[in-house]
Amino acid sequence: MEGILPADSPPAPARRFALLLVLLAAACGSDTSAGTEQTATTDATSTSGAVATTGTEAGTTDAPTSRTTGDPPTTSTTSTTGTTGALSDTGEPATTDGTGEAGSTGEAGSTGEPASTGDEPPVDPCAHQDDAPPAVDAPKAINDDPAFIQVYVNNIENLKIQGEQCPGDWTDLIAYMKSIEPSPDLFLVQQISDAAQLDTLVQRMTDELPGIFEGIIADADPWTQLSPCGKEKEKQTNAIIIRQGRFAKASEKHVWQSWVNKDGECVRNHQARTRNVMIKLHDKIADKDVTVASLHWATAQGEGPDPACAKQNVLEADAKLHKKEFGGDLLIFGGDFNEPDRKDNDDWRPWYAEANGEVGGALNYRDPIFRACKSGGGLQACLDDNWTIGGERRIDMLFGQDGHGCRARSRRAHTITYAEAEAAAKQLTGDTDPELNYSEHRGIRAEFYY
Repeated sequence: MEGILPADSPPAPARRFALLLVLLAAACGSDTSAGTEQTATTDATSTSGAVATTGTEAGTTDAPTSRTTGDPPTTSTTSTTGTTGALSDTGEPATTDGTGEAGSTGEAGSTGEPASTGDEPPVDPCAHQDDAPPAVDAPKAINDDPAFIQVYVNNIENLKIQGEQCPGDWTDLIAYMKSIEPSPDLFLVQQISDAAQLDTLVQRMTDELPGIFEGIIADADPWTQLSPCGKEKEKQTNAIIIRQGRFAKASEKHVWQSWVNKDGECVRNHQARTRNVMIKLHDKIADKDVTVASLHWATAQGEGPDPACAKQNVLEADAKLHKKEFGGDLLIFGGDFNEPDRKDNDDWRPWYAEANGEVGGALNYRDPIFRACKSGGGLQACLDDNWTIGGERRIDMLFGQDGHGCRARSRRAHTITYAEAEAAAKQLTGDTDPELNYSEHRGIRAEFYY
């Protein structure tokens, strides 16, 4: 061809020598294959720090810390490569890009499986936590609906009666319970004197209300303390009352002492009245497990934004509820917290801002009264109307969470007014004293849904 000269062919020996060099290079060539990928696994455990014990706990001085950053809690989490659906340390499913296989050849999907893009959205177990609860039938005298449980809480102040130094009529509350359907499944009680007085309350509930009831007490015979109300209130402890037709005990009780602020430092309180009690229950109707705690925190004795160590107390309560041998499908705590939800300027107090998930609290519990007020509009005014002591402060509350760490759904939350209890008692007995209230603390009821 014009302009292109053919190359001279090398002699045969030279060609054989060149071929030999090529073969040697192919046999001894460089390593260009991908390195073998190593799969890493880690075991993550709950950061609650609580020691798995039952019964009375020795007074630890370790301050609890928040176990979450807003995500539901996880346990025994394993992170792997090349798989999807494993939990990450945030509790969300972890994913990896590509196939996760090293040194593979050929076209993606050649095995018949579609190629992974790594874009699958993680499953959020709390995506529907603020949805309305499921529709249920109209309530009956005894709750046999597996969807929810009826819960009450009240500081009953040693079952006040007429003629005492601090008089009252505790039976008005029982009359109110009798007027409401369904009957209580759970009643979280603060400030009961001892086992004998708890027996009196349980027997009255069994006699007056649908169902048979049973009590679990923090201390059967608590040590005494001075009280401005005299001898009637010198012994105080806390308890949980269950309806036997609904619940069976699934654990031993667990008791611990609350924190108190002394000289600017949180230390364990010394009063019997602030020993909290918790138990795990099996719901025989729903075939689910519930852990409940009745709490009574110390009164404010310090300065600053957390004068009663309430934030430390709520962090510890959360850690207790998530202990390995407790937990379940619902976690509920309630009681007399002795510190309100809000400051004087209506900002949330630190403990409440930590607990209530609807105000951004990392612990992510539901406050049913808050939920009802938020749904109805006029939040602050509604919370004011739901005071529980002194006509202005809301210090008695219920909180609930499901087993995934999501806010438990609730319905029909209500603060029990003295007028309502008085009216129920008058209808039941025909004769009451409107000057005698069932307690200085107004009680609360709410339905919690699984």
